[in-house]
Amino acid sequence: MRFCLSHAAVAIVAATLLLAVPPVSAKPTESQEDSVSSQFESLASRLKAEGERALDAAAGATARAIEASKGAIAETQTELGPRLQTFRQLLNEQKAKLAMIGEDAASRFNAWKQAATKYWAEMWSESLTESWTEIRRAAVDALDRFRDWIDGQPDTEEHTETPV
Repeated sequence: MRFCLSHAAVAIVAATLLLAVPPVSAKPTESQEDSVSSQFESLASRLKAEGERALDAAAGATARAIEASKGAIAETQTELGPRLQTFRQLLNEQKAKLAMIGEDAASRFNAWKQAATKYWAEMWSESLTESWTEIRRAAVDALDRFRDWIDGQPDTEEHTETPV
């Protein structure tokens, strides 16, 4: 793995190093300035070329990755397409069944509601026409039968234990 600095950072470091180096020969100031300028331009052009090569390499790697992914994407679409269609079909079947069940439940509820309404109307109209004495006699009769049943049960003074 290479350590890469940004173009601006490399340019600043290079310029600082070039300016810090003492002149080797006593050249005129003008020629030294031209030399530094040409060295700086050379460094800048090399950095630009390396940057362009790095961009080209990255673009190539990206293109290769996209090409490699196209096959995997196509394969996944081919594999998942029928599965999704089957799943969609199952969901539609379940939806149709639920709609049918809902309609059936609604019609049964309406039929039950009508029957219950009719039954309660008949029951209340009959009970209102009956006399209270008949209702009381029926209740007393039921209580007498219950009392007779209780009296008919054997008395158990002993407590028998049932093994568990």
